[in-house]
Amino acid sequence: MTNLTEYLKRHQLIAYFVLTYAFSWALWISFQQLVLDGQNFLMPLISLGVFAPALVSIGLSAVLKPRPRQGSRKPAVIAFIIVWILASSIIIMNLITNGQKDLSSSLVVISVITGLLPAFVASSIFSTIPGVRAHLRTYIKPRGAPGYYFLALVFFPAIWLLGNLLSRALGMEAPFSSYPTVDVELLGMVILFYLYNITYGGLSEEPGWRGFALPRLQAKFSPLVSSLILGVLWAVWHAPARFGGIEAKSPSDTLVEWVLIVLVTVIFTWFFNRTKGSILVTALVHPAMNTTGTFLTGTLGALILLFVFMLFVIVLDRMWKRLPADSPGMYKTTEETA
Repeated sequence: MTNLTEYLKRHQLIAYFVLTYAFSWALWISFQQLVLDGQNFLMPLISLGVFAPALVSIGLSAVLKPRPRQGSRKPAVIAFIIVWILASSIIIMNLITNGQKDLSSSLVVISVITGLLPAFVASSIFSTIPGVRAHLRTYIKPRGAPGYYFLALVFFPAIWLLGNLLSRALGMEAPFSSYPTVDVELLGMVILFYLYNITYGGLSEEPGWRGFALPRLQAKFSPLVSSLILGVLWAVWHAPARFGGIEAKSPSDTLVEWVLIVLVTVIFTWFFNRTKGSILVTALVHPAMNTTGTFLTGTLGALILLFVFMLFVIVLDRMWKRLPADSPGMYKTTEETA
């Protein structure tokens, strides 16, 4: 066990990516088809794969700095209960809005079981294990200027709406949304879907991709190179779900999605570094991106604006250069004791 612990400490990035891929892919490849065949009681196992980026990062953080334990367990228990209730309710309401009007007792049970996953991640923010607490502390102790957090919420909707106007100016047909009218019901659906994506994205993925992997990549490479590496690995991680899985897409659509993931990863890195290594900012922008793509129509104009903004932030922050040694967005071996 001591040899394994030392190996994990020496090879944190390799361990993180291998374990995350193995955890997610093993669950998805084993159970996706059964879920597609109607065995919905296995859905929590699919969700467990979605939460692998966060769960692996929490486990490795616990190994890196397991003791001495700090504080009381009471805040973690309270956070667990509150988030479990909220997450379960959000998952159930999302099922209802997606056409499950005859919500069965079995689907309610499945939702409540699935709600354990975000509840565990949220409770880990208050963990008594020093490594875990340090790893997740920026969820409740955000850094950087408040304006970046507001920008995280409005960035993708603004890009999509402005891109729509640009496409129209170029003579293209570009409906703003597939929904014919904007009313209170639609607004409620948007808010619910955003909250749902905080669960599936903000809590399931961001502790891993940005909270754990990115700072360690930036300790070795420039922010730009780190983003490209992380973007490719983040994109390909979705492969079992995209190729014949529960979120199947055509190969061409999947390729476009993966290119977009790499592009937005650069922007996510910019948000992360601008807020001095805050997971919270990417936990806000990630669900905003997913929600925008669901309710607003993607256009060529939006892609152009997204690409231009990516180039802008690369040049603005000279992202091809390594971060200073004291940068909060870069992992340091003494960081876990902070």
